[in-house]
Amino acid sequence: MFDVEPQTASIGAEISSVTLKEIVSANDTALHEELVSLLTRHKVLVFRDQHPDPDTHVRLGRVLGELAPIHPLYPKVDSHQDIIIIRNDKDNPPENEVWHADLSFHEAPGYAAILHGVEIPPAGGDTLWVDCEKIAADMSASMLQFLGQLSAYHTMHKGFSFVKVGGQQARSEAFDTVDHDANSAHHPVIRHHPISGAPCLFVNAAFTEKINELSSDESETLLDYLCGLTHNPRYQFRLKWRPGTVAIWDNWSTQHFACGDHFPAKRQMQRVTVSRAHEQFLGAQKKSPILI
Repeated sequence: MFDVEPQTASIGAEISSVTLKEIVSANDTALHEELVSLLTRHKVLVFRDQHPDPDTHVRLGRVLGELAPIHPLYPKVDSHQDIIIIRNDKDNPPENEVWHADLSFHEAPGYAAILHGVEIPPAGGDTLWVDCEKIAADMSASMLQFLGQLSAYHTMHKGFSFVKVGGQQARSEAFDTVDHDANSAHHPVIRHHPISGAPCLFVNAAFTEKINELSSDESETLLDYLCGLTHNPRYQFRLKWRPGTVAIWDNWSTQHFACGDHFPAKRQMQRVTVSRAHEQFLGAQKKSPILI
């Protein structure tokens, strides 16, 4: 049903022959299951020249699953509180230049995100993703077994504390109202993907504060090593945006990085976040996981 052009050996694919409007309008379970299958396999799906209206954007999120709670620290599209606006200009410098998985500080980390490039700078402003499933697959059996015994603490406070020092009064005040205990969680360092069953590295530089079973020095050293693996280009896919481009990514098996080299040129993105996949997708493609 989809024409698929892989962008690297393991991560990223451009999709054509089907538009987002056709996907959300189709009462076709097989079509939606194929979309999820492609997302699980390629981790990032790119649709060019879409320019989705807000209703289409939100409906596409609901095709994949349950939408995430409203984010307290980003502006929203009028009448569409499920769509956050990520805006950079001379008054709003980039702030996502760190590898991260969205909402990893939730007990149930976000499943997927759908990002629409609304206003794109003439050069720069690319987004990069890293394949955390492939990182885990390339580890030695001994390392994977060791990491499989560990868990890590993720907290929103670590990743968003920059709003307290950036002169952003409104966001700083909103940050003060956040229940930080409710926005922190413990997760396995190697987490099995709920759809495929594949092991994935699940620590990130933005939100992971410590590895629970290790001393402070050991935790810091191991986190530095693990987070450093995301810098290897063999695991990365880099997207050059055009106006109307839409990227859907699997947040359970990837991390991403928004490159701020375009600053102070304008860049505006709109994002819908899916907190949980529909039950019919969970475990649907499960394969025998590596034993750890």
